[in-house]
Amino acid sequence: MDHLLSSLDQIENLENQLRNHINYGILHHQILNDRHRWWMLCSALDVLGDTSLAFKDYLKTDFPEETGLKYIYCYGVLQCFILQQDSLKHLYEVFGVQWETTGELKKIRKLRNASIGHTILNNEGGRSEKDRDEFNNFISRITINKLGFDLLRYSKKEKDTIYEEISIQELLEKQLDEVLILLRQLIKGIINLENEVKKKFENEKLVDLLPISYWFEKIHSIYSEQNKSFAYTALDHIQKRYLELKQSLENRLFQDEYWFNEIEDYLVGIELMRKSMLDNDERTARICNFYLNEKNDYFKRIMTEIDEKYEIKNPL
Repeated sequence: MDHLLSSLDQIENLENQLRNHINYGILHHQILNDRHRWWMLCSALDVLGDTSLAFKDYLKTDFPEETGLKYIYCYGVLQCFILQQDSLKHLYEVFGVQWETTGELKKIRKLRNASIGHTILNNEGGRSEKDRDEFNNFISRITINKLGFDLLRYSKKEKDTIYEEISIQELLEKQLDEVLILLRQLIKGIINLENEVKKKFENEKLVDLLPISYWFEKIHSIYSEQNKSFAYTALDHIQKRYLELKQSLENRLFQDEYWFNEIEDYLVGIELMRKSMLDNDERTARICNFYLNEKNDYFKRIMTEIDEKYEIKNPL
């Protein structure tokens, strides 16, 4: 049991890594812009986490004595195998990473279908009459326990009854081992996808698009009638840089960030600064000058953080 609980802890850790890539990685805005894809992702992640909790509590909790509850526990834990597999498959689908189920996962799915999925009429062959092999399945009530049960199977083609001992613990161990491999493979694929996006912007540092302090120093020329033209030149340059920055951020789908509207406010501030200069409104000009200078430092911190996110990393 310790091995199973350790595997579940590792799955939860990998789930948290996935959430970090989704919430704080550079694919966040790309996925968020596709609402169906986003909600599918959220649902799949929740199911992945929910099934881990379900398996943990199943392992830790005493098995019921009531026959009906034994069936509920049995049905529930086997259904969790499928839910966990499906959540992983859909996570692969959301990120466009090639999904290929494993032989072990197929076997587990087959046993679940026979036991509780398509118990009464269970086809394990093809669609044609020649290939079709239909089974009628029975869980042996007296054998149901926390570790598993016996499954009796009657084949349409075979005369002998098939007895299978279903070990939930063995199935869970096999599934969790496969899920760990597939989750690590998915995270590696996500990192590769992130790096592909980063390569598009590897030669463009956002912080380099911001105007340097020299241009803000030139704005101080507004207080001298003789050099006021320098201030207009500086303001034009600052405006140009912020328009380029805004376009670059839109290219990276950052329009929904809380601070994006502040950049648009900044551009309004530039126009207000220009108007105050034309109107010789020195008091307003000083306020705007202070705002533009201080806010530029604020944006510099944000753009530096984004640039760090766009540094290319090697897959795990």
